[in-house]
Amino acid sequence: MSISNEISLENVLRRCGDFGRFQFIHFFFLNLITIVSGITTYYYVFGVAEPSFRCRLPSNIWPHDDQFKPINNTHQLLIETWLSSSSKCDDINGSICSDFVYDQSVFGRTFTEDANFVCRNAVKKTWLATLYQIGA
Repeated sequence: MSISNEISLENVLRRCGDFGRFQFIHFFFLNLITIVSGITTYYYVFGVAEPSFRCRLPSNIWPHDDQFKPINNTHQLLIETWLSSSSKCDDINGSICSDFVYDQSVFGRTFTEDANFVCRNAVKKTWLATLYQIGA
């Protein structure tokens, strides 16, 4: 039996042809699918990350409360007295906040911040993850 008639991967590839335009196009698109899949998977991790947050102070107490970190000592004192120390979702009266201030120093702006997926709405983030995985 001659080597050229032997059934092996090398001989099959040799009969199909070398690495040409057809193989390059297929190789490119197969790798493109993998790269795009990786990008979208990691986007979810950072896009729906939960940054530090706190309840926004009422506008009659501190207007334009849009920074997570205290601006000055008065602002720090109001945050400490108005907000509950036991839960990030409650104010001093025990009522659940609906408006929050987020720390943008780590993640920047996230989808969690835009959609307020914290406290009562945190379960919506798990539904989003489920739908994202089904769609993928």
